[in-house]
Amino acid sequence: MSVDKVAQLRRATVWTVIITVLHFLLTTQSHSLHWLHILLAGLFLVPVLIAAVAFETRGGIIAAAAVSIVYLLHLLWSWRDSPLANPDQYAWLAIYPIVGVVAGDLVRVANERQRQRDEALIKSRQTEMINGITGLLTAVNVRDEATVVHSHRVADLATSIGGKIGFDGRTLSDLHLAALVHDIGKAGIPDVILFKHGPLDDEQMATMREHVDIAVSMLQKIPGTDAIARLVAQHHESPDGNGYPCGLTTDEIDPAAAVLRVADVYSALTEERPYHRAMSPEEALGAMVNLAGTELEAGALAALGTIVQGGPAESPVGDRCERIPEASS
Repeated sequence: MSVDKVAQLRRATVWTVIITVLHFLLTTQSHSLHWLHILLAGLFLVPVLIAAVAFETRGGIIAAAAVSIVYLLHLLWSWRDSPLANPDQYAWLAIYPIVGVVAGDLVRVANERQRQRDEALIKSRQTEMINGITGLLTAVNVRDEATVVHSHRVADLATSIGGKIGFDGRTLSDLHLAALVHDIGKAGIPDVILFKHGPLDDEQMATMREHVDIAVSMLQKIPGTDAIARLVAQHHESPDGNGYPCGLTTDEIDPAAAVLRVADVYSALTEERPYHRAMSPEEALGAMVNLAGTELEAGALAALGTIVQGGPAESPVGDRCERIPEASS
């Protein structure tokens, strides 16, 4: 139950208690106070309406039943020997449930229409976001088709890892889209660096690392990409704080971004690149497992091992000192 609904339930209860107490305290012997009895009977509709707004038809019916019982007890107790007791007071016992049902149903219809409007708006924004992302990928593909092919591989693998870990549907969707666009910032990297054969020098590596900020800047121009941009911004961060661009540590890195990094590194290692040969799946996992907990998140890496070879990633004997080559992935 939401905090707002708990507050509404508390408010309806308070109204019911106060009105009930006043009913039983009010004398039934004076004609001059009879209008107060009528007013208090009508005020019992307040908690019924509050419950109907908070819980729709069910809330209206339950509240109506509760106040009807209370009001009936009041009539049987307070008016049992009084000449002022009128049969028409019993009509409230029918009015309360009628109002509860009608009010609850009206709220239900209004809420359903609001939900439909919200869903339509979300779908519209999702479509706009997808179209924007598709446009970016198309533009990158014209210049660097290999990057787009790599991104699709990363997206599929990252989604599989996220599913193995237990991410919910929304997180998996954000992760998949983030993986598709994690390298779009390379569109802003000069050709001499992006397509260089061999390792990059320090200055060139610094320029290459700018692709993260460039990608985030491109995504920020597309409405609805905040969650995706956050994952892209963190996909080169390391658990030990030696990643970039912000040097975040484990607790600061989004778990989905950690999964994206593992999928990105594995895909890069198993692809032919100008600066290294393509590794086999076993070689790539062997190189990566040495970095579990430092450069790569251990849980995501274990899930990758399960997906790739049907079990946790294990480092082969004699390969303990191998490091992942610093790549532009």
